[in-house]
Parts: sequence; structure tokens; C-alpha cells
Amino acid sequence: MGTLSDDAIRTTKNHAQHTSLDAVEGADWSSLPEDLLLIIMAALDIPGLFRSGAVCNSWHDACSTFRRLRRPSPKQGPCLLYASDEYGPNHAAMYCPSTDTTFRVPFRHHGKGIFFSSNGWVFATDEAADPYLLNPVTGAQATLPSVKTLPGIDTCKVNFVNDDGTVSASASEDFIEWARDCAYCRVAISTGHDAAATCTVLLVHMPDQKLSFAKPGDERWTLLSDELYMDDVRYNDKDSMFYGLHFDGSVYVIDLSEPSPVMTRIMCGVTTWGNPTKYLTITPSGELWQVWRMWTVAGLKHRYTYQDVLRFTSEECIEFTGKDDDEKLGKLELDMEEDTVTTCKLLIFKVDVDRQKLVELRSIGEHALFLGYNTAVCIPTMEFPAFESNRAYLSDDCSMYGPIIRRDLGIWNLEKRSLQNLREAWPNLSSWLDLMAPIWITPSLW
Repeated sequence: MGTLSDDAIRTTKNHAQHTSLDAVEGADWSSLPEDLLLIIMAALDIPGLFRSGAVCNSWHDACSTFRRLRRPSPKQGPCLLYASDEYGPNHAAMYCPSTDTTFRVPFRHHGKGIFFSSNGWVFATDEAADPYLLNPVTGAQATLPSVKTLPGIDTCKVNFVNDDGTVSASASEDFIEWARDCAYCRVAISTGHDAAATCTVLLVHMPDQKLSFAKPGDERWTLLSDELYMDDVRYNDKDSMFYGLHFDGSVYVIDLSEPSPVMTRIMCGVTTWGNPTKYLTITPSGELWQVWRMWTVAGLKHRYTYQDVLRFTSEECIEFTGKDDDEKLGKLELDMEEDTVTTCKLLIFKVDVDRQKLVELRSIGEHALFLGYNTAVCIPTMEFPAFESNRAYLSDDCSMYGPIIRRDLGIWNLEKRSLQNLREAWPNLSSWLDLMAPIWITPSLW
């Protein structure tokens, strides 16, 4: 159920009146007073907290009280959420690396479509491809506007016609399948103590990777701006602002708190290269980083080098640590099957807004990154010893190949520039289904 803090251990010892360990093991733990249980629960991670609520009736009541009082809980490490045959279509598995345990959580995933996570919530779709929010820990849900209200989505429907111009008999079904797999590109969700009712959702969507936003209960999505081809969005709870990353590397600050939203560019564009999947993350110290994730497909003869990167970027705006490095960008230690998409390199840049430059980082020190169909997360490994420093934990994320067999999961070693299979690092990780793609999520109670 997790590791108790020193205060909780001391309190437990006082309550037991210094009895021997043998006596404590034989004690009736269900009779512990609620105030003591609340202290214990405050020391548990969120999956462990919910597991403790299933011990007995008194612990269940204490867990409910803990949530109702909104007691603070320890910082949470990322977990891996994925579909599993073992749990069926109405539940998903949540693997917690910090405790090396797997939990069953409510999640009707249909085995179709792409899902995203942000601030403890999952952006999912129903049978009609309409989006909704789900907290897989608490089971809370929130309704979002229909996919049919996305600005410009009508232009996508023209693809579902016959050669003679007549509408395909299966146009509706075809559109739903397309929408599940392709309409939604990136999601950012604001935080709050009542996120299901008050949060704002910022969405990158097709066509043309536009930006639109909505709140739970709204009737329609609202187009933010005419800016196209956004690669990533995120929310910063430190300044209550959204941030957007364009495919050219430019960065925007987005204020959705006012009646008229404001979108301000704070970093210029630096590249014409659309191949890397680009992420925007904020470090614990508040630095803004860009991460460029490059991938390859089995059978391709060409492998990217630094010279390739330089050809597509503005040297005045990027400081490359290894710009004279003619070696290939990375090496793979995984067996690649035909048509398998595999990450072959990560480039990490600090965004220097004052100098209008991206500064390459060859090391991220005592930090770990989590990348995939989630808001990119950067954590200090000193606080989360289950994760290794100077690593990027990857789940599948390659929009250009759509829903495929998901094998691009692993741990990228930034020093060695190599990818380790995830199952080698975590042998207790259960098997997952090919769809949905596994996603990183940081559990939240709110």
C-alpha cells in the first residue's frame, strides 16, 4: 500500500504504546481511529490510497473522508495506463513503477482509437467518436462538445464519397473510425480542485492541426486562432497559462482566462523539419524545454545524422552541442519487425526566450522525461527513485502511421543514445493489447 512517512510511523508506534512488532502484526488494524488512518493515507501514493480503501469498511470510510477533505497527498510519479485482455473492455490496467504493482481501473476503451492524458485525466472517445474526460482513478467523467462541432471538421467528411461523387453508404461509420484515429492530435487540460466541472480543454485537431478549446458542458468547440500546424500544447499550473508549440519550433503563450483569448508568440520558428514528433515540457525549476523525437521504420536504408538536422534548421536560432558530429543520431538494440516504427533519437533543447535560441542539452541530469500521448512530464529522480536519471520513458507516439501494432515503448538512455525494451526494465509489467496505445498518466484525486 506504499511507504509510510516518518511522522506516520512515529504516530503509529505511539498509538500501539510501544508494543512489540509481533503484537502489532496481530493487532486489529480495522479498529485504528480515523485521525490516525488519515495520517497514514496522506503518506500513500494515489493508487495505494485507493487500495487501502478496500481493506475494510472503516478504512473505506476513512478513504472517503480523506478525499472529501481534500487532504494533500505525496507527489505522484507517472504510471502506465493500457488495455489488457486480463481486465476486458470495460477496465484498463494501471502499472505503478514506484511500487511495481498493477491496478485495475474503470475505463471503457473499446480497443479502438487514440487516447491522451493530461493532469491526471484521460481524453477519450465514445462509440460516436465524441470526446469526454475520464479520471481513471476516481471514475469521474465530464462531457465535451461533439466531434461534429470542431471548426473545419466538415471539410474532412468529403473524403467519404464514392468515385462518382455520391456519398458512401458507410460514410457515417467511416467518419467515426477516422475521427477516433485521426481527428484529435494533442490535448492540454487545466488543473483545479473540481476539474470535471471547471477545467478548460485546449485541443490540437484536424484538419490542419488547428487549436480549439472548450469547457465540460459546452455545446461547441471554439476556434482559438487561424494558426495552423501546432504540434503540442500544455498547461502550466504555475502561471495558469497554456503553451503551444508550432511544428517550426516557435512557442506561444495562450491566455484563455479572459473573454477574448490572447495568443502571444514568445519564441521564433527555427526549423522547416516536420519529421520529429515535438513536445513541450516544463522542468521542476520552471525551464521550458523542447523535445524532438525522431523515429525510423524497419526497412529504411537512410538513418538521420546531425548534418540532416542542420539542413532543416536555422543555425542562428539553435545552438547544437554536437553540430560537428557526423555519426548517426542513435543506435537501436531492439529487434525491428517489418513496418515497426521505432524511436531512433531524442534531441532536447532549452528554450532561451531572451536570446531567441534553442540550446541543445546532451544531458538532463537528475531528471527523467515521460513522452507519448500525454502531456510531456519532467520529474526529479531524487524524489522518485524508481526511475533512472538522464532517461526518457517512451510510449508509442507516431501520428504519421496512425493506429498500428504498438511496439515503440522503451527507455531512452541519453548518455548512450540507445533504447532499452520496457519489459526488460519492468519484468512484472503485464502484457497489453495493441489498441489502445499505452499512455503515461500521473494519477490525480481531483
